[in-house]
Amino acid sequence: QDLLGAPHSILRHPDMPRAAFADLWDTINGGRRWSGYVKNLRKDGGYYWVYATVIPKIRHGEIVGHTSVRREPSRSEVARHVAVYRELLADEGVRA
Repeated sequence: QDLLGAPHSILRHPDMPRAAFADLWDTINGGRRWSGYVKNLRKDGGYYWVYATVIPKIRHGEIVGHTSVRREPSRSEVARHVAVYRELLADEGVRA
């Protein structure tokens, strides 16, 4: 109920680098499928990781929306992405 009509970005965890979402939006706005690891906020302040695939919905040559399919990621990939995202945040000037 809290999410209805709200922007998806309210789920964005502060540990997620802006570059990751810029890549997601650039990719799907270019009409291509995007896949990646995302750390989201929970209502209770905790977090959860997903492996997301986002596919643009294209009708008559125009993007009219998108579909996201998510699954539980492997622990090893989460650990790898924690390190990668920490480096990206440092590059963005954010202390991780």
